[in-house]
Amino acid sequence: MNYILWAIIAMLAYGCTAVLLKFGLKQTQPIVAVVITNLILVVVGSFYALIIRADFSSLIQWNWSNAALVATGLMLGVSIISYYTALSRGPASIVVPIFAMSFCVVVVLGLFVLGEQVTITKIIGVILAIAAIILLAL
Repeated sequence: MNYILWAIIAMLAYGCTAVLLKFGLKQTQPIVAVVITNLILVVVGSFYALIIRADFSSLIQWNWSNAALVATGLMLGVSIISYYTALSRGPASIVVPIFAMSFCVVVVLGLFVLGEQVTITKIIGVILAIAAIILLAL
């Protein structure tokens, strides 16, 4: 499967999570929801790793790649705890679009950290997305 199809699957699945999570947070503390959903993620991820016979040998040596994975885990922790807390306190129609604006951070970091090319089309896309978030939040 190519990366576009994977991205579409991710978008559709993640889009459903906000609605399901909003229901789940009605009677559950956000931190409890974080633990439950991420335990399930670990089980599903482990099962998938077994199916595709993932090679974990690169984890034996400590290197910058592994350090980046640890930093990613820390950022995911902050992100998900903050997201679940915001969703438990506010309307999904406002919280989710703001959360989804993380792609703007990716565009900026992609430019300055990863050396990716930013085109006028991408800049216009980010501007339109920010405008859409403002309109949704009104």
